[in-house]
Amino acid sequence: MDLLDIAIIYLACGAPFAVQYSFRLKGEAGIEKTAKCVLAGLAWPLFALLYIRDAVKRLGRPTPIHNETKQLIDNIRRSLEDSVDLAGRPDAAFEFRRTVLRWAELAIAVRQPTAFPAIAGVWEISEHSRPDIAAKAYIHREKRLLDAHFEAAREDLLNLAATFQNNAEFLVRTVDAAKTLNDEVSVDALTQLGTSGSHRTAAAQH
Repeated sequence: MDLLDIAIIYLACGAPFAVQYSFRLKGEAGIEKTAKCVLAGLAWPLFALLYIRDAVKRLGRPTPIHNETKQLIDNIRRSLEDSVDLAGRPDAAFEFRRTVLRWAELAIAVRQPTAFPAIAGVWEISEHSRPDIAAKAYIHREKRLLDAHFEAAREDLLNLAATFQNNAEFLVRTVDAAKTLNDEVSVDALTQLGTSGSHRTAAAQH
């Protein structure tokens, strides 16, 4: 490997840093912007060290929103698990937990903003004629997929709830969880399920 090969490899490694810096300076134009991007590409080892330092700092910081969401999901899972008896049934317990966690996680995910700031940049790099429209179309597609996954998870949860239709405590806790997650469709379906179960129990006693 000669100096030319080393130079080519060095510049290739610096290219992503130059491109990334270019997006950070999106509002600027002209020779000054070009000079800054070239500098970022040439001094990429320094920028790499700065990124690594910032990443290490972020790893040491708590993420309240993420932790709060994780805690909420765990609380819902524990609450519903405590209301049923799955002792000695590991397969059923695994499926129960998987269904509850998937529903809760997706219920939260569909409420989050579906903005992907980097997507427009991808379309710009690919020289798309309308990167803004392409980015919006992509985000819309991802939102539809997320909604479809959530609807499937909700259906799985309601099917699970039907197997515990006579467990009033489970139904009450599941309705409370659905309210917490702002899943009004599940609230209505679970409430109706609980009412049907109560009517059947009363009829059986008579």
